[in-house]
Amino acid sequence: MNPDTRIQLGLLGSAFGEALVSRVPGGVGLLADAFIRYRNLIKQERVCDLLEELKKDIESTDPHEFDQEYLRSEEFSDILESILWRVVNTASEEKVHRFKMILLNEMKHTYESDFKETFLDIAFRINEDQILILDHFREIKGSELESSSERGATESEDAGGEGARASLSRERDFLGFDESKYLFYVQDLVSKSLLYDENILLFDGGGKPYTNLKITPFGEEFLRFIEGSPDQ
Repeated sequence: MNPDTRIQLGLLGSAFGEALVSRVPGGVGLLADAFIRYRNLIKQERVCDLLEELKKDIESTDPHEFDQEYLRSEEFSDILESILWRVVNTASEEKVHRFKMILLNEMKHTYESDFKETFLDIAFRINEDQILILDHFREIKGSELESSSERGATESEDAGGEGARASLSRERDFLGFDESKYLFYVQDLVSKSLLYDENILLFDGGGKPYTNLKITPFGEEFLRFIEGSPDQ
């Protein structure tokens, strides 16, 4: 936090205290004014920090990697505004870094998708632990596909995919989360259509929920978007 922001925070605290104890008309207005000034400084500081970090990355990158025509387009202006809006509304350094990388990747090669705004919204709402979980299930899917091609489809069906379909406790322990946090994270990912619960889809009623999770195509595309994958 820079000195100007600290000063405004102090003024905000003073105005808040005065507004609570003072019966003088206009006390609430002073509080609102102090709050708006403080929030504007916070937002300005967050944007400046992002642009400073982005500038360092740009200076260390070959200029020919950037799509100059796209950078002058209205489409790029739109996504820049969308990213900056989310940056000024989060205090998470991890999320700011994530949005910086998304912006940098967009400057190099445009990700063609009708879900860009949806992906930006998801990136704003989930945390790095959830991205770790999502990436984990992408790796599991890749392992399943590789195993199926090596063993043959019939053997894979007979085995039921048990080697890759780990239990709830195994997944939880592997990723290093306690059960309640793990369940909260995966339930949230399922609600956002990034994962799906195969036990529910089977309608057999015999499986425990969230013990047979799979990544969705939507979840895979979301990961490609935030990673800036050129293979779309």
